[in-house]
Amino acid sequence: MPRFAHHFEAAADTLNAWYQAVAEVNLDGLIGLWIDEEFVSCICPDGAHLYGLPNIRAGLAAQFEAAPVSIEPLDIRVYDSLGTVVYAIVEAHRPVDPKAVPAMVFTTYVMVHERGEWRIAHIHSSRMPDEAASQFSAKLRRSLGALH
Repeated sequence: MPRFAHHFEAAADTLNAWYQAVAEVNLDGLIGLWIDEEFVSCICPDGAHLYGLPNIRAGLAAQFEAAPVSIEPLDIRVYDSLGTVVYAIVEAHRPVDPKAVPAMVFTTYVMVHERGEWRIAHIHSSRMPDEAASQFSAKLRRSLGALH
């Protein structure tokens, strides 16, 4: 009997959809990735705390208007259990201007399995201190090998 794939069957699909929607400045796409619960929350790299989908939507809209970015995951750690996946990721938030320096950000995504789909319940981001960003960049360059 054939097996039919479900939309966002894997939590990684939801995370990839998040990155794509951020790059496309697709606010509706981003909000559609969250669970529909009043307790959802998002702590942004600038320290803003957003609670509930209406506040998250407004906060993300303001951020996109001020400084749209694309996000490149550089180091991903995954912790999973039945019904919950936590991603701890080092990300480069790249401004639209290719000459601008990307911001290095630590982000944690908490996803829950709801009605057959993986949805975001919480995001916590914080800018990496300059010293830590330099150390991480050096470590990343060392691991790339001699040709990079």
